[in-house]
Amino acid sequence: MTVREFIDDCKRRLLPLYGKEEAASLASRALEDIFNISRTHQLTYPEEVIPAALNPSDVIERLASGEPVQYIAGFEYFCGENFKVGPGVLIPRPETEELVNLILNDFKCQEKRPNIAPYKIFDICTGSGCIAWTLHKRLSETITLETYACDISDTALQYAKSQKLLYSSRWPMFFKYDVLKGDFLALKSFIGKLDVIVSNPPYIAEKEKEQMHKNVLDFEPKEALFVPDRNPILFYDKIAEMARELLAPGGLLYFEINPLFADEIEQMLKKKNFQNISILEDLSGRRRFAKASYS
Repeated sequence: MTVREFIDDCKRRLLPLYGKEEAASLASRALEDIFNISRTHQLTYPEEVIPAALNPSDVIERLASGEPVQYIAGFEYFCGENFKVGPGVLIPRPETEELVNLILNDFKCQEKRPNIAPYKIFDICTGSGCIAWTLHKRLSETITLETYACDISDTALQYAKSQKLLYSSRWPMFFKYDVLKGDFLALKSFIGKLDVIVSNPPYIAEKEKEQMHKNVLDFEPKEALFVPDRNPILFYDKIAEMARELLAPGGLLYFEINPLFADEIEQMLKKKNFQNISILEDLSGRRRFAKASYS
């Protein structure tokens, strides 16, 4: 099968699922990420036969079923790195890159303290580990840093531990923990006081399912996505309770949030006596992040 044939067949098969422009974009991305044929090469040599290490027809079939191209390729781009992904782990999103950049920018603006003790970060509901790994790699260039991350999913933790952005370091430290039912006293004893807690927990209400795409609903882990309609901020509420005990004076809490529940999350943080609460917009203008401090 040639490059042109692959693109044309992809566009035809994917059109019912994605629309014209997205189908064409997925075809080009599949060629680049799965078959290592760059976009420029696709345009320059459309009649080139695709290497058959992986059957192009099989790839089209999988894409047409709704399987994410990231799962077929085995990775997703995040903050300039390739993160391994596959069935059972949430695919990193661009909005989460914005969350990481928010934390990095805030850190640059902070008054630098004497580096007499490690700066400590905890990423809750880590998934692929993209937040923990990226923050640790960027910040450990200038400070002594301990980065912890937890998830309830064994599959997600396997992926998180397999990311190797810092070959010379044992950090971040990933471990299994159930945010809603875990032994908090044991966690507190193990992890100590923290400077930053960050979380991108499940936040999509069950009622939103009908608006979601097949490639998310049928393939990505539901436990990493959905919360019950009756209590859509249950993870935020629990993590905020944890943060009251775990954050050192002046420590910061960061959330990626569902814009539908921004007001509820802000009020919850106020009731728990957090200070300097901010609800921040993403690049598309949606209320996507919450930030607060605790003394």
